[in-house]
Amino acid sequence: MINRRALPVLAALGCSLGTEPAPPEGSVRVLFVGNSLTYVNNLPLTVADLASRAGLAGCYCVQVAYPDFALSDHYILGDALEAIEQGDYDFVVLQQGPSALPDSRDELITWAFNFAEFIAPYGSKTLMYGVWPSFARSFDFPNVRASYRAAADSVHGLFAPAGEAWQLAWQQDPTLPLYAGDQFHPSTMGTYLAAMVVFQRIYGRSPVGVETVAHVSGSQQPWPAATVRLLQEAAAAANAAEDELPAARTYR
Repeated sequence: MINRRALPVLAALGCSLGTEPAPPEGSVRVLFVGNSLTYVNNLPLTVADLASRAGLAGCYCVQVAYPDFALSDHYILGDALEAIEQGDYDFVVLQQGPSALPDSRDELITWAFNFAEFIAPYGSKTLMYGVWPSFARSFDFPNVRASYRAAADSVHGLFAPAGEAWQLAWQQDPTLPLYAGDQFHPSTMGTYLAAMVVFQRIYGRSPVGVETVAHVSGSQQPWPAATVRLLQEAAAAANAAEDELPAARTYR
């Protein structure tokens, strides 16, 4: 039996358990497909809150995310495909584990391609949410980035380099607690930083200067203003650095 975790459907800044309201007029519709690296600390809701604080069109964010799921698991299960068929999304954000090893990279590229082919007729844009390795495999940061960047390029999609933003933030302050206690999942600060990277990719708006700290898992985090600014600048710099690079190898 598949070990699922029931997760809330997220609409704008509200949560709806079981009943999905219609997207507000003019909102940006985003479907997140992933696992616990997406749903821990509620990445989609954090992205929605950033949009609100920036004064932009609301983000109608929905997630289909189960523990330990790869993109192949989502495709075979079918819940994410059904959501794509019914949701009229502007963006579909895809995420699985770090995928740093060659076989995992090939799997990520293959299933990103399968999803992108399914998504294309609905007019949605594919966005690959580039995550990070566990602390114990910190040497794999470049490999994780390369895997997700290659997957994004192979489907002519967007790439959100959250793992790169983590590294840039640590260059400024190595003490930042971006990992949670298990040294793999994100802390609330790690989720906030990742959400800013995704937010900028969706809206084309730098997170620098967006009002203080975003909503993370139902609470306001009392981080110093200088730390918030550092995180905002790391997110913007990570996206800028990727934009300046030539396209990675196209696999298909």
